Amino acid sequence: MKFLKSFCFVLTFMVFGLLQAQDYKFIPKDQRLLTDEEIKTMEIMITPDVLLFNEKGKLLPKSQVELMTNSDFKPLFYVDKDNKLKSIVFKRVKAKDNKVAKNPEAEFTKGEKALDFIATDLDGNTFKLSDLQGQVVVLNFWFTKCGPCIQEMPELNKLTESFKDKNVKFLAITFNQKDIVEQFLEEQDFTFTIVPNANDVVSLFAVNSFPTSIVIDKKGKIVAKEVGFRTNIKSVLTKAINAAL
Repeated sequence: MKFLKSFCFVLTFMVFGLLQAQDYKFIPKDQRLLTDEEIKTMEIMITPDVLLFNEKGKLLPKSQVELMTNSDFKPLFYVDKDNKLKSIVFKRVKAKDNKVAKNPEAEFTKGEKALDFIATDLDGNTFKLSDLQGQVVVLNFWFTKCGPCIQEMPELNKLTESFKDKNVKFLAITFNQKDIVEQFLEEQDFTFTIVPNANDVVSLFAVNSFPTSIVIDKKGKIVAKEVGFRTNIKSVLTKAINAAL
């Protein structure tokens, strides 16, 4: 009897959990909500067929994917039976004391010295960050399976074009191996100088959120840091670069 009661309790809990997982009637019944644990271990690829919703079921434009990094919202990920991402619901989160929580990664002391590193780009050129003093350096941390990183690339390419005659070095830092990056570049243009297999640099700058962009002035000091996808990344970085030139 004791075993039966325990079994009934567990069954009830599971059913309740399933009901809670499907809070939104506009989400198709064949899609299920990913748990926080699943999100930590699965690749989240935001492809053109993924639908974005607000809590009322209104379809949002792709530009609203920037809500992924807005602390006012929590993204809820729904997948099909093959665990392929199909829908995202942006649930508004009420911040304590009406204060918006900031991503701690975005915090930095303006003017702090950028940590030095040695890296090798796709063409086999090896350099030290400290040797680039006298130039403004823009670091972009990304990886090949990062949907928001890829969405930023057209704007970042425009950024390199607008500063092609200026004393600015653009470095794209990724932990992906060289062969993976080269395969990726067959389908996607990215005009930064790409530094593959650079997990040590990613760790050095304590980057856990992608994309992350850092602007370093001519004296090797950090003057700007942007964490997460932004539709206006070109204008934001342009302002920081011009101020540092």
